[in-house]
Amino acid sequence: MPFESTYLRHAYSGFEPSHAFDIVYGASFEHRLLSSQRANMEHERLTLGEIRLEAGRYDFPVVARGSMPRDALCIGFMAEGSDVTRYNTVSIGPDDIQIYPAGVELLYHACASSRWVNFTIPEERLQEAALARTGRPLALPGPAASSVRLRRGGRIALTCLANDAMSIAKSLELTGGITAELATEMCQSLVTGYVDALIGAMPACGAEASVTEQRHHHLIMACERLALSDGTDLTLSEIAKRSGYSPRALQLIFRRSVGMTPGRWFLNVRLNGALRDLLVAGPTCTVSEVAFKWGFRHMSRFSEQYHKVFGELPGRTLSRSRDRPGCGR
Repeated sequence: MPFESTYLRHAYSGFEPSHAFDIVYGASFEHRLLSSQRANMEHERLTLGEIRLEAGRYDFPVVARGSMPRDALCIGFMAEGSDVTRYNTVSIGPDDIQIYPAGVELLYHACASSRWVNFTIPEERLQEAALARTGRPLALPGPAASSVRLRRGGRIALTCLANDAMSIAKSLELTGGITAELATEMCQSLVTGYVDALIGAMPACGAEASVTEQRHHHLIMACERLALSDGTDLTLSEIAKRSGYSPRALQLIFRRSVGMTPGRWFLNVRLNGALRDLLVAGPTCTVSEVAFKWGFRHMSRFSEQYHKVFGELPGRTLSRSRDRPGCGR
């Protein structure tokens, strides 16, 4: 049965995370920048009816926190940069791919350049294809996001499959788009490729290690919420006391899980919150109001820290947001 097919490509330069709000269709993500020195992003989306193939390239360190689409299963992997990327604080092996149940929480953390590929498909559709191909359903992980390890070369094969599909769609977009017959063939090829890759896949880590990683992920998110809960700059000792961990233990967990100290992580969250607010500030908003909202009490220190991460003073960000057409001045 014919279905709608579309191909979209978007690229931007700058350090405004609001540009990346729709990076995975149907998902909801807050992007946080770790540096403004390199900030170029490319995003491609191929839609084939109820199936979507998306790919994104970051040329800069970034954190993305949010949840995956609620209407389908997502299968993701790193085409490039698996060694510098973590999901939900878990490191990614060279032949690992991630299974994201519908609506699951995701923390994507890349400390250098990376390229990801995400395949979105209703779970029923995937299992129907598996039954037709092998006579049995795939043994998918439980309700939490998790990694499986493909046979050697499996991730490379999926990368080639995704690259070919995007290249075909991109070339045809300039000449009238994808025909219904070709769209059906591409859809079948993608589904079959992913089913074949998942057959025989094994858990990427042991059950005990997986439980520990999930616990550390939840701890980091809980500490983050605590650090932002009352608009004040809580000390690590206060956060540790409320979380039930020692400051030393928190230091070790944060360094191992996200590659930075708790203090640096919380500071980056607050600075990115201030950045987002300044980029959408109303005509009466002031830098001091935004700084105070995000727990900064010393304006000179706030300006210094903001400039160090984003490459400009907060007042300059506010001025740029007001210079845009339709800002409502």
